[in-house]
Amino acid sequence: MISQASSNPHILFYDVTVAQFPSPSHPVTPANSGTVAPRPAPVRHWLENLFRCREVDRDPRLKIICATLLFYFFLTFFDWWHSSESLSTQGNQTFNYAPAAIFQNLRWLIFMDVGQTKIYLYALGMLALLGLFSLFYLRSSLLAMGLLAFLWANKLFFYLCDIRLFHNFHHFHLFFTLVFLLSRDKLRFFRAALAVGYVMSAVVKISPSWLQGEYFNSLPDKLPLLPKISWVVTATSIGVFVMEFFGPWAWFTTITWLRRLTFGLFILFHLYSGVLIAFWYTALMVPLVVAAFLRFNRPLQAGWRFHPRHLAPLGIIAFVILSGLYHYCLPGDVRLTYEGRYFGFFMFDANRQITFETEIQKGDKTWDVQVFRPFLTGAAENDEDGAAQITGAYFEDGYLRTKSAVVRPIEDGGQVVFNPEFFAKLDNLKSGDPYLYYFFARELMRRYHPDRVSLRLEVQLNGHIESVRLLDIPDFGKLNPTYSSFKHNDWITLPDATSPAAYRWP
Repeated sequence: MISQASSNPHILFYDVTVAQFPSPSHPVTPANSGTVAPRPAPVRHWLENLFRCREVDRDPRLKIICATLLFYFFLTFFDWWHSSESLSTQGNQTFNYAPAAIFQNLRWLIFMDVGQTKIYLYALGMLALLGLFSLFYLRSSLLAMGLLAFLWANKLFFYLCDIRLFHNFHHFHLFFTLVFLLSRDKLRFFRAALAVGYVMSAVVKISPSWLQGEYFNSLPDKLPLLPKISWVVTATSIGVFVMEFFGPWAWFTTITWLRRLTFGLFILFHLYSGVLIAFWYTALMVPLVVAAFLRFNRPLQAGWRFHPRHLAPLGIIAFVILSGLYHYCLPGDVRLTYEGRYFGFFMFDANRQITFETEIQKGDKTWDVQVFRPFLTGAAENDEDGAAQITGAYFEDGYLRTKSAVVRPIEDGGQVVFNPEFFAKLDNLKSGDPYLYYFFARELMRRYHPDRVSLRLEVQLNGHIESVRLLDIPDFGKLNPTYSSFKHNDWITLPDATSPAAYRWP
């Protein structure tokens, strides 16, 4: 054997080449039986299996979805960078701190000052871009998926630290990202998440604001690009509800043209909605819907077989459905009470006019502050015409000393008694939430220890001239109310038989 190889140099060269330089696809086991062939790092292998990175690597549609979710994190942290003060220790010091109800007793979670918060939010935005670039530069999507998980945890934390940041598109983003991260058979479950998102968006529209067209008919310009006729607006509102509630069910049928029709309708809907609410919602949904519908040539359930790894996305979807229905288990109109509202998706559900008045008394000093927010005149929730108007009067020994607009914090003895920014940063959708006024009074009692604090909150919906009083607490300290996120709070007044008919739904 050796002599034959020596007599033929070509055979010798071939044998040595194969022995010394094996192909990566055909590795050769070393001659030494005690040597173990190299294996992937255990942690890397576990993470790739957890996030199902190979699915993303193989499918351009999943890469588009992942890229969109990462870019939306960049947009989010860029926007929240401007809210760094309220997300830092300074927000708590200046009475400009408004956490979600489940975070109301966790002030210690905020530990960074303004500068540190700005730097950290900036770093999170850069990490989102890094993940986006790595998705198309590296062969493996592991870095992008790992950053996606890290950014999701950070967004959820800051999101709960300030309820004024709550928006429906952020709810969508967090939901879609979590399903994308934890699902096996990602494209199928992402499509299912889209279906659930649309159906639950329709569920929150079951109110006179949408089914009777009250919201858009209360606006002077009604709906842009459409005739300014009330019945047209009402028909369009009902049409959106029908499309969102019934459209996703077409994805389970074998009728190809019906699935394509829903695709076209949803794309047109999101493009048109951008005219109303600018880029936030449209920038998230359009690329996600387009990527999810590409080559959607079979029903959503075709070829599906249950796997234990499917429990995670199925559990997330079930939780979202139950959360979106929870407010129906509580008494009263959720447009007024807000109880259970933020557990699920929440569209702009009413055009509100708010009048809030508080009287703060300590010793011989009394402040009477009124916050008035008029009806919106445009469809955007942050319409400048609907900005808060805050006025205050200061009494000493029962005599009026000053009365003027409140444009800066009111202080007494170095302690902030009232910060107008707390209310000015509320948009029309959240400005009627009784929890925010409860939290203001509770924090005021803790910080300033006044002798008495009174609260009165009146709300009007969708242009109705009648108002309903939700809060009427003459002495907050004496009542000492608590707020529960999971049941009705008795100190929030519910409309009764004597209330205007417009506010006795359902």
